[in-house]
Amino acid sequence: MLMAQGQDANHEWIGNSVSTVADETDEDMGTVYLYNVGTGEYLNTGSYWGTVVVGFNVGMTVHIQKSSSTYYRMTGPLVTTEGKNIAFGRRMDTPGYNDKINYNHVYVDRGVDWKDPFTNTTHKNGILDWTFKETSTGSKTYHISFYNSETTEGMGGTRYLTMATTGTGKNYDIEYPNTPNGEYSQWKIITKKDLKEAFKETYASDEDPADATFLIYDQNFERGNTYIDKWVTSEGIVGTHDDKFLFNPSKEETYYVGNGSISSNTYMATYAGYTNANVRNLGYHDKANGTVKQNVTTLKAGWYRVSCNGFYKAYSSGMVSRLFAKVQGATEDRSNVRTRLETLKDDIEYTVEDMKHIYTKDDVSIESPYVKAGKLFAKGGYENSILVYVPHDGDILEIGIKISGSRKNLDWTCWDNFQLQYCGNRDMVLSEDETSLNYISQQVDSQAASTLILKRTMKEGQWSSIVLPVSLKASQVKTAFGEDVKLSKMPKQSTSLKQRIDFTSVDLTDDNTTALEANSLYIIRPTKAPTGSGTYDKLLKDNTTHVTVTGDYYVINNVTLTTDPSTDYSDGIVKESSTSSTTTDGKLQFCGSLINMQSPTVPAYSYVLGANNGKWHYTQSKLPVKGFRCWIATGSEAQAKRLIFYVDGIEEGNITGIDGITNDSTATTPATVYNMNGQVVRRNATSVEGLPKGIYIMNNKKYIVK
Repeated sequence: MLMAQGQDANHEWIGNSVSTVADETDEDMGTVYLYNVGTGEYLNTGSYWGTVVVGFNVGMTVHIQKSSSTYYRMTGPLVTTEGKNIAFGRRMDTPGYNDKINYNHVYVDRGVDWKDPFTNTTHKNGILDWTFKETSTGSKTYHISFYNSETTEGMGGTRYLTMATTGTGKNYDIEYPNTPNGEYSQWKIITKKDLKEAFKETYASDEDPADATFLIYDQNFERGNTYIDKWVTSEGIVGTHDDKFLFNPSKEETYYVGNGSISSNTYMATYAGYTNANVRNLGYHDKANGTVKQNVTTLKAGWYRVSCNGFYKAYSSGMVSRLFAKVQGATEDRSNVRTRLETLKDDIEYTVEDMKHIYTKDDVSIESPYVKAGKLFAKGGYENSILVYVPHDGDILEIGIKISGSRKNLDWTCWDNFQLQYCGNRDMVLSEDETSLNYISQQVDSQAASTLILKRTMKEGQWSSIVLPVSLKASQVKTAFGEDVKLSKMPKQSTSLKQRIDFTSVDLTDDNTTALEANSLYIIRPTKAPTGSGTYDKLLKDNTTHVTVTGDYYVINNVTLTTDPSTDYSDGIVKESSTSSTTTDGKLQFCGSLINMQSPTVPAYSYVLGANNGKWHYTQSKLPVKGFRCWIATGSEAQAKRLIFYVDGIEEGNITGIDGITNDSTATTPATVYNMNGQVVRRNATSVEGLPKGIYIMNNKKYIVK
């Protein structure tokens, strides 16, 4: 497996010597990012004023200059009237010295002259000089520190730039102890060249995709960012800013970037870390629909993951807001992808006045709707993502938000934190329609990660069964199937109620834990439609066999097919160990198929989840089954009819509505008629008369045709 030149064999950053990047005029070598060894996060802006440094999973651009034989200075991406240097702000350096949010932090906008009200002398408005000292000779790992002569505010002497050991949501606070705190006080200097060289055709199975967010301008919609105009409105959406790049929420416009404040006051200082982008319908329907997008110049052909935090709220209208990614000039469906944003739950209540109000220092106790949204995003809420294929090096990728159907006051779309990752140029295809394990066997590679094309037909909001030959992390499950997806496993009969079958819910809180294990059996309730569509074809290793999927399919990044399922499941059937029950056979067994079994396979008296309604159906005879589906075998007709299914104590997908059988062949309300395989056999029907012998479902009742 090839390594990026800036990384070691464990895919960790090697770092650069500060002397090789200081005063460097080459953009790729002179543009750097400060990477914290302890957390794996980068130095970025946020918190108070939007100019106080924090830790984040993407970094801000930094340029380092040598100021003397001993010290260095650093500049960041922002420029304000206070300056452009990254510096520690003392109480003596700020006009707002009675408010602690204005000092004892590192800011990214210092460096101008300031007359000190305490000593009545003029000096720079911060400590601009930094010491970079290697932790050991040649380590390219640094302690970064400053010396503070102000001893009255509890931050005197030498102080070390240090990241907090734990974060709040996605952000990590920055601390300034007078002695280093292990790896949390250690920093590596990563160049833009390093980031570019991390773009590889193939990634190892234990390797994260390359961060490509540095290709996006103003990815987190910062207060007063000079690159905000890289985000372009079109098709009706309107929004303008002043010469300080600040938007006014009270203006009769729909596009707004900010937190509700328009000036450098206490409100802005307190909540500047919670700015975001918005389209608000406040009575101007013709200006509330359209797109906000940015054109990104990609580096390499391959799969890119585009993500953002965002939601929409349709106030009794048909509005839908979508995240999209489109390669200019490309015609394939995989290069033109979109997904519906998460819908706002009951987290925020708001009015037109809340949206249009200009928040000042007198409103600090009131959180604007924008601030409330920003706090949800900072905790990782409402994450949305898609994978898009870029066919050529250097292609232009359009990314953004598209809003349609807004025609009511208070329709609102809000988003922030656009990120881009490069996932390589390998793919893997798994299809529910394939009838042999051979196509899976040909794709096994335990050392490499691929983008998975998964054809498994499911409906949003309904329970389905699933078994896959690959493992997925919690983050991958949520990316593919929705932020609010439910995943459960291990059905067992209740010890207190013999008719009750309990499933164990899988915890999806920790993104990095394995949530869905290869060749294990689950039920899943997706909340997101598949983002792939059209026809996708892959030529396998034998250069003869093609595997092709059509229609809708899921796209999941960085998946590894570690083992050949034919080794342990030569017939394509996975069976979990049976659990005790009061059935005639004395057991329940959860089983699944990795391939399309066209001959009858599911035993009689088993339970399967219906594709049409997400309810459990029991089989009266053996049935065929498509790939990646599961069933519960009971071996007992009498017991099967009485089972009730629970997930986390809540009755889900039960059969109580369909386990009564009637000999009457008519119904009073027209409905669709299904056979026991869940297939539609008649629509808008009030009778099953004339159908072949068998059992049918209509209006949640079973009808027998003799």
